[in-house]
Amino acid sequence: MSSEEISEEQRLRKLQQYNLLDTEREEAFDRITRLVTALLNVPIAAVTLVDRDRQWFKSQEGLKVDETPRDQSFCAHAMIGTQPMVINDARLDPRFSDNPLVTGDPDIRFYVGVPLRSADGTPLGALCAIDTKPRQIEVRELAVLNDLANLTMEQLELRLMATLDGLTGAMRRVAFLGLAFRDLALAQRQRTALSCLMLDADHFKKTNDEFGHAVGDEILVRIVAACKGELRRSDIVGRMGGEEFCIFLPGTEMVDAVEVAERLRKAIAEIQVGAGAKTAVITASIGVAERAEDDVTPQDMINRADKALYAAKKAGRNQVRYLRQRGPKVGAYDDRELFSPDLVKGVPRALASKARAAKFAS
Repeated sequence: MSSEEISEEQRLRKLQQYNLLDTEREEAFDRITRLVTALLNVPIAAVTLVDRDRQWFKSQEGLKVDETPRDQSFCAHAMIGTQPMVINDARLDPRFSDNPLVTGDPDIRFYVGVPLRSADGTPLGALCAIDTKPRQIEVRELAVLNDLANLTMEQLELRLMATLDGLTGAMRRVAFLGLAFRDLALAQRQRTALSCLMLDADHFKKTNDEFGHAVGDEILVRIVAACKGELRRSDIVGRMGGEEFCIFLPGTEMVDAVEVAERLRKAIAEIQVGAGAKTAVITASIGVAERAEDDVTPQDMINRADKALYAAKKAGRNQVRYLRQRGPKVGAYDDRELFSPDLVKGVPRALASKARAAKFAS
């Protein structure tokens, strides 16, 4: 996947999956920046992750700060390329000649940055070497920096693996809740929509008992795959425990979230796993909730979605139920109240559904 095919929101979502921003320094990364300064004979080196409005240093040597504004970032330019970005004298480069990091501390003159990209090609940041005087870089030095960038990505991928459930590939509960906190904080700050789905595989214990744990495990894997197939690349599925999953949908109002939940329900109902002469099938019940202005933690939304999930199970399972804000009423998919003209801004139902399908196919 090229960087042109990845939207900025998708890139940031991928970066968040690593759960590294604003974490403590780690020797595994500090060792790499020390090697960069020693082997390239430069005073400054950094493992840089480029966030929405800043570049943050997971490790750095020779700098006095842990982050700088993104609009001053050399690494934000370096990460979008496919080759190392080399600047022999920043004062002569029109992109950076008036950059505060060039005209003031730390007086950048020479810069070389190797992109740090995830396994799917998503740009995350760069491993960079900086000098306070103009210079050239030798082929040997560039090869060394490339090798160290590869080692950096190996460390980053190890951190990513630690956030993922080993069976299904969904995010582990703690890592997922960390992202959910960020989603909620951003939605509250920007006053944008945010919805939460709680999903539970129906009669899973009975399926496990009848077909065995190997089949049960395969069903869980396929549930997550079915969900990912219906979600945007930027949406994250979290495994909350056993056969229960949670999904946060940034920028998604209730009417859209219920449509998404219904698509997930239908996709899961198509799962079939062969078990000798028999075939195991599965369905799922899904509860939906939307952000409330007074939500403090993601658990507030999760609790409401869980209440809607309970209603879906009580109604016979293999259904979608939603709970609005903090009101007592639990609604069903295709409820007239949810899909009333004022809630879809007067757009005819069929056209609104097509628009939502196109939105979530992107």
